[in-house]
Amino acid sequence: MHLQQNDLAFTKFIEEGGNKDDFKPATDPLEERFHQALKKFFKKRTEYQEKQEKQKTENLHGKNDLLQQLKDLIQNEDNMNKAFDRFHELQAKWRAIGPVPAANVRDLQMTYKFLIDKFYDYIKINRELQDLDQRRNFETKLSICEQADELLMEPSLNVALRKLHMLQDKWRETGPVPRDKKNEIWDRFKATCDKLFDKRKEQIAQSDEKRVANLAEKTKLCEAVEAIKTDDNWKHKEWQEATLAIGELQAAWKKIGPADKKFNDEIWNRFKGTCDAFYKAKNDFYHKRKQEFAANLQQKTELCIQAEALQNSTDWKATTAELIRLQQEWKKGGSVGDKHSEKIWKRFRTACDAFFKNKSDHFSVLDKEHDENLVKKIALIEEIEGYQLNEDYATSFEELKAFQRRWSEMGMVPLNKKEEIMNRFKKAIDGHFDKLKVSSNDRQKVRYQQKLDHIRHADSGGKMDSERKSLLHKITELKNEVQVWENNIGFFAKSKNAEKLKSEFEEKIKHAKEEISKLKGKLDMVKDAE
Repeated sequence: MHLQQNDLAFTKFIEEGGNKDDFKPATDPLEERFHQALKKFFKKRTEYQEKQEKQKTENLHGKNDLLQQLKDLIQNEDNMNKAFDRFHELQAKWRAIGPVPAANVRDLQMTYKFLIDKFYDYIKINRELQDLDQRRNFETKLSICEQADELLMEPSLNVALRKLHMLQDKWRETGPVPRDKKNEIWDRFKATCDKLFDKRKEQIAQSDEKRVANLAEKTKLCEAVEAIKTDDNWKHKEWQEATLAIGELQAAWKKIGPADKKFNDEIWNRFKGTCDAFYKAKNDFYHKRKQEFAANLQQKTELCIQAEALQNSTDWKATTAELIRLQQEWKKGGSVGDKHSEKIWKRFRTACDAFFKNKSDHFSVLDKEHDENLVKKIALIEEIEGYQLNEDYATSFEELKAFQRRWSEMGMVPLNKKEEIMNRFKKAIDGHFDKLKVSSNDRQKVRYQQKLDHIRHADSGGKMDSERKSLLHKITELKNEVQVWENNIGFFAKSKNAEKLKSEFEEKIKHAKEEISKLKGKLDMVKDAE
């Protein structure tokens, strides 16, 4: 991917009139991050090693101090039991202290062993105590063997070997075991150690085999790259597809580990040479596309001018649709080249963003108003729910209408709460109307008046005019239908079937006239509302 990006940068450099010999490829950010991370790792590792060496030096001083205490014990302690307890206390402290510098391990261990042996000789410990100590040592070494056996199941060989080294140190620090168990316990521990060391040898052998396999895989990638043959008739699509294929092969190359050193440079030069030839041919193609960029730039500049002309518009719906159309046109336009791409896009986006920010600010104010209206309407509903009907029908009816007028005068609520809050309002107000036994016609009038009040408070007049025209249109249609039905009745012959059909038409005419009367009543309400 980095090679591809450098090739694109080289194309841009040549297109802008640069000399190919002056081109300096950009550093791979991922590679730079990798080296920075590696530096931090080595620094931390050095600090860790220095810390370990310091600790080892401190451990050396600690163990030397224990050796001196052991000497003093051998020379000065006459109480056998007390000496033996002190001896085990010093052994425990010796085991608790960590590793020492490698240069001191052998001498320190030999001195320690010498003093241990001297202790047993000096105090001439009785056989029972000696046997007890050896049995304890045997149990300790048996535990070491069991821990070593568990390492055979450790997934990470490096972790297993590191832990084994610690167990070996512990083994050496543990005293002698009963003579009849000495070979048995040692053979068991050694056998486990040998198995882990054999695994290490096998891992090294597998690593050599892996390098051979890596060479084979890289050879296949070379053949795959060489199989991509460029053509003079290729268009942008073919070049992009081929570039993608080359990029995938390059990515696959990076995932493969190193080959054997004597073949590594050779196979790399073969792969890189083929990729370089491809990108040179690609650069020649894109050099010819420069004129297309100029035409695309002109087209997108015109789109910018149109967008800038709309950025201060307050016709939110129409302007939104138009800007979306311009954005779609923008997407259809071709590339203008890296030199102008960001600048022209920023100009276009700035104009679009200015409009949509104004739109967002506008509707954010409305959203706040809607939230406030929601609180007011909830309070009104609670007031309605707690309302007690008056004994006088007319008074109660007018009070319920007043509730509806107050509801209509309150503005809109958030869209996601509209249905919920309306259903709750209708349930509360209809419950009172049901108790009053208000007629269906009166309820319809009240609800229609509520609708008109809402239109009057929410609109500047356009919706009210549309409502009036809609009513006039319905009245005209019904009148025309009534006229046709009345004319048709006169043509019915006097027969049983004709009388039945005539009765049906008379019923239709009756309902239509009733509906016309209701619509005229609504029309009068509209006129009063205007």
